[in-house]
Amino acid sequence: MGMALVGGAAVSLVGTSLLPLDQEVGTHASAAGAVLGIGLMAAAVNPAGNIGWVRAGILYGFVVVAFEAGSYYLWHAPFHFGPVFFGLAFSLLLIATYPQRKKLVPSTSFSDKAAAPPAPEPAVIDEKEKEEAAKF
Repeated sequence: MGMALVGGAAVSLVGTSLLPLDQEVGTHASAAGAVLGIGLMAAAVNPAGNIGWVRAGILYGFVVVAFEAGSYYLWHAPFHFGPVFFGLAFSLLLIATYPQRKKLVPSTSFSDKAAAPPAPEPAVIDEKEKEEAAKF
């Protein structure tokens, strides 16, 4: 599904005359945007429980900048400041207002992933076992 959404985005960037991907795969750029919007609205109810969608919303702003810059430099299309401003503003707002900002960036260090073995639980010894141990 992710590849289809990226394909739908490619259709909107390149156009169907060069790459008729929407007819081949069956995706639409507006549907891909709607899915992202619905996911972000669902994440707004419980952002800590839907951190993946919050990360996707943050990533959206930077992807918009890349799309605008790519279309400007590769296809000499006009640069649109509206989507760039909108995308970056909301990405920064998501970062600023997220309740647990440190969790937005996943830890990649090896020491964090390799958890220490759990400490052994203390043995529960009842009174009868204590008396028998004291005899020896």
